[in-house]
Formats: sequence, structure tokens, C-alpha cells
Amino acid sequence: MREKFFFLLSGEHESIPASELKSVLKLLDPGAGIQETGSGRIILAETSEEAAREAVRRTAYTKLCGRFAGISETSPEAILSLISEEAVKRLIPPTASTMAVRGKRIMGASIDRLKLERMIGERILEMRPGLKVDLRKPDILILFISSPVETVVGSLVEIKPKRFFHERLAGRRPFSLPSAMQPDLSRAMINLAGIGSGGLILDPFAGTGGIMIEGILLGYRVYGIELKRWIAGGALRNLKHYALGEENIIVGDARKPMFRDKAFNAIVTDPPYGRSTTIPDKSIIALLDNFLEGCLGLLKDSGRIVMAVPAELSLEELIEKHGLRLKESHIVHVHGSLVRKVVVLER
Repeated sequence: MREKFFFLLSGEHESIPASELKSVLKLLDPGAGIQETGSGRIILAETSEEAAREAVRRTAYTKLCGRFAGISETSPEAILSLISEEAVKRLIPPTASTMAVRGKRIMGASIDRLKLERMIGERILEMRPGLKVDLRKPDILILFISSPVETVVGSLVEIKPKRFFHERLAGRRPFSLPSAMQPDLSRAMINLAGIGSGGLILDPFAGTGGIMIEGILLGYRVYGIELKRWIAGGALRNLKHYALGEENIIVGDARKPMFRDKAFNAIVTDPPYGRSTTIPDKSIIALLDNFLEGCLGLLKDSGRIVMAVPAELSLEELIEKHGLRLKESHIVHVHGSLVRKVVVLER
């Protein structure tokens, strides 16, 4: 059964969190109705509770989801008006005996969070006098999230653990390189590919295996190609540590792959570029051209290519040459002055 849920996105990047969540929700529930809100950090969706929970678990940049009660401008009067008899009945089942109210301010919202928590709690207790307040382990957690332009109110359904990626951070892996992509961006790129359960992914520039690891943990079959034997050996160590039994890393050249045609549902990759890498022909465009020439035939007709490239790199001619279409493009600030562009390509 579909209900209305709200999702809180990470503020880490501008556009990729929303696109990632939409891609995952469409996979989990193709008929889900999805709506963006004014803040850009909150997404509303008509979907099942199972799909809402799973979307939080699978995505990199979705922090939590909740059962939706309403959305209003950010003033105490408007927010309190959302706490109606009907809303309380929908959010708090008859079997619940304890509850708590928590608020979260995002994007510089100036609302008095503690005061509003108390006011909402008092109003709910007026309607449900049998409820008790339990701030430690409540049966139901009423949640409001306030931005400068809007506040959403509901009850918490699923939340991502704060240290979700901690053990897989690039610097904590058995083998790492300074250029290694972090697991959150790797996971988001895989989710942007929009692949169904059990799909087959190729990473032709596998490096330390970060994209491979996230893909395997999401339930996909993933193969990687790495040109340098010593790096492939390090990736093998990482794969054994995080995904034992799925160590499908091959020493080879992305320009001359060794797989059969139309074997893969998606290609997700982070090609080498920058001062810390040695790029054939000293040109990232030449490398990408050769890679596409060699790998496009491995992709199923409906398959996508998701890759990270330098933000300033122009891909129009290359995309046109290989008969591709740019579906999405996202700017990602990695650290310091390092900025990448994540592109989603399809035929």
C-alpha cells in the first residue's frame, strides 16, 4: 500500500542526492510519485513503506525518511496547524504507548527548535492523553525538519547510521591511493545507473576497487579491469576484505576489454586523470575516446555509462561521436579545490 513519505537529503552536493534518490525509488517502486520541495533538501514520495525504508538503506546521500503529515511555511503557527487529529491518528498507531518530538534545522533555519518541540508535544498529548513521553526509546518519534522556506512534519520511519561508510573510507581500506574515490560517491554513481536487482556492472578503470565494493554490497555482480598489476593486487586485497568471494578484478586495458558483447547492464567508472596519474597519450579525451570505442559494445542496448571526469572537461563532441546522449550531469566538490563532474550517458 502506498503512503506519502518525506526524505531528507544530504547537503553535501547540490544535485546528485536528489537524482540518486529518484533513481533508486523508481527501481524499487516504478509507480512512485516523486516531488521536490522548495528547499532542495526534502523530497516527497507516494510509495510503500518497504520501498521508502530500502531507499534510505541503498542510497549514499539520503539521511532519513518519515511518514508525512504535512508541509508549511516556517512559522510556529503554520507548523502547529499541521498537528491535526487526522495527522496524529495517521502518525501514531493505537498500539503506541510512548512518543517523543525531535526537530532539525537545515540550511540556516532560525526557528526555535526546542520551543517548537515542546509545543508540538503538548498538542499531541492533548489529543492522545494516554501517551507518555519517552526521550530515550519512544515507540514513535515525531519529527519536524525546518529550512528557511519550509517545514515538513511527520514520524520517523528509517534513518541511516551516522558512521555508515566509516569502515570503507578510502584511507581505512587495506590498500589505498591518494586518488581513490570515497564510498559515498561510488555508491551514488552506481545508483544513478538505474540497474535492476542482480544486474551486471563493469568498471574498466577499477583502481583500488571502491566502485566494485559498493556495487557488490548493493547486490550487483561487478567486474573490474585495472591496467597496473600492483594496483590490481591492492584492489584484490580490498575486495577480499569487504566482499570475499566476489574478487572479479582483471589485469588488463580498458581500451581492449576481454568480455563478450552486450554482457553488461551498466559501466560505472572513474577514469584516471590529474597529476597523480599517468594517462596514455597525455590526454583524457583520447583515453575516453579509446575506452568508449572498446567498451560500448559490451553494454546492453538499454545500459548506461556513469563516469566521473574533470569538471572543466567538455564532452559534447565525444558523446556525439559515439552516438550517446547526456542524460544527467552533476558537479561534485571532492575536497579542497578538486571538483569533478559525474555524467550519466545513454544511447
